Amino acid sequence: MWPRLTSDAEWAASRVAPLPPRWQERLLDPWSSRHATGDIYGANSELRILTDSLLAVRIPLDASDSTICEAAQTLAERCAGRAEVFHEVNALRASMVRIVLGQGIEPPHERTKNGPAIARMCCPMWWRRKLRRHHGRAFEAAAIALGLVHRQAGIYCSDETLKRRLAQNERNAASLENTIARNELGQEYTLAELAAKGPGNKKIRRAELMTRIAGFERIARHCGHAGLFLTITCPSRFHKGRIVNDWKVIDNPSYDPNETPATAQKYLARVWSRIRPKLARLGIKLYGFRIAEPQHDGTPHWHLLVFMEAAHEPMVRQVISHYALQDTPDEKGANEHRCDFKAIDWERGSAAGYIAKYVSKNIDGYQVGKDFYGNDAMVVSARVEAWASTWGIRQFQQVGSPPVGVWRELRRIETLPNGAPPHLVQAHRAVNKLAAVEGKENASVAWDHYCDAQGGVFCGRAARIKLSQVRGDKPGRYGDEPALRAIGVETLAPVPSTPGQFVLWEIESTRHDWEIVRAPKGRLIERGLADDNYLDRSTTTILTG
Repeated sequence: MWPRLTSDAEWAASRVAPLPPRWQERLLDPWSSRHATGDIYGANSELRILTDSLLAVRIPLDASDSTICEAAQTLAERCAGRAEVFHEVNALRASMVRIVLGQGIEPPHERTKNGPAIARMCCPMWWRRKLRRHHGRAFEAAAIALGLVHRQAGIYCSDETLKRRLAQNERNAASLENTIARNELGQEYTLAELAAKGPGNKKIRRAELMTRIAGFERIARHCGHAGLFLTITCPSRFHKGRIVNDWKVIDNPSYDPNETPATAQKYLARVWSRIRPKLARLGIKLYGFRIAEPQHDGTPHWHLLVFMEAAHEPMVRQVISHYALQDTPDEKGANEHRCDFKAIDWERGSAAGYIAKYVSKNIDGYQVGKDFYGNDAMVVSARVEAWASTWGIRQFQQVGSPPVGVWRELRRIETLPNGAPPHLVQAHRAVNKLAAVEGKENASVAWDHYCDAQGGVFCGRAARIKLSQVRGDKPGRYGDEPALRAIGVETLAPVPSTPGQFVLWEIESTRHDWEIVRAPKGRLIERGLADDNYLDRSTTTILTG
């Protein structure tokens, strides 16, 4: 009997060898217990099925970033080598697409022209980005399937993914610190200094979001609109674990292992894509914000703070409930948990204050204290960021109202020309009140004035002020048609002396030409910030604000 056990043990060890050490233990412990009971066939079959599903990716789950980079180089060369076999461009592209699909990667979109598409598939950097994303998601999906992502293990994301993301952020921060940007005026800054001045700075991002939310609330109060805070969650099959007795996590028998946080996010987006046109057909308009955040097992759910005309509130509730419960409406708990509404009571407090903790928790945990599960919000915000980055989930999205892109572009304009239209002057004054980083009162009175200048909170695409854009004169890296880039804002204004005629006002924003100078290769490799493929010294001219 002992030689048979030794053989099985060696076989089991070989099955889990390509997995991270913590995962090996997670798989071998139940295998050993079941094997010891005499159910040798059942133990081996279960381990084989589990490892087959976990190793269904071409790159091992425990692969290092250098391994991924090597695979990217090999696959790019393999695609380039197809040109020796296929000499007709369509056949060449189809051959490369087969290689891409064979790695579980999504190829360039079919609308992309042949030249740029082929250039992408022959580029090691393109492959590197794609493989990193695919590997990260495959790794995290496997962690969820093994029960390593929940409130009693790694909340929101696995510990390994968090560690990898923190290391990546550290490398990125060091790279920004070591990269110098020089503009046409001779001014030099590190990219870290430039990034700190924009929405990439978490404090500025949080302040801007709260400024816009507070502006929405003032509009709602002034107009007598109703406010709703609602939560939409996914059906049971998206959840790996269930919480019982308010603390213990057990396996959910309804869980579908093919579902991931990415597919759950697509499900929620699909539900909302049915709600919006239905409300539009009923003549109902909403404005506010949507926040996507993870539940303890990594499954996203949506919080929405939306405002509407008070008479429309009952119909809004009805429409949202209808579409949120279309999928498996009879499963246990669907009516109680799938869609939840809380009416905003203006007498009891601020709607912006109610949602502030959700905004802060999903950015940096500022002044939140503890999250819903009792964890320090400053700590778990890093896990939320790793979760969103891994699954490509957009955490914040504005619902309705004028576009924020124009708001940001107006902030690049120092002064307006004499005689500028009153609504443009009003919008420019509104956006330039945003001076405080933390969203103090002098910064929080701007968004509602901006919306009013644009034609009201319900103006949508009919906003008075739009981005002024031109097409660049240089093709993209892969030969794509030059993209449109913003150069300022534009608006139509009536000619006072000629009724029925309008003049187009175009105001350019302040922008600079930047030359990016990277630090020497040796200095970065010495600090572990680059690999051997990093350029010794490169300069690139870019357009930025």
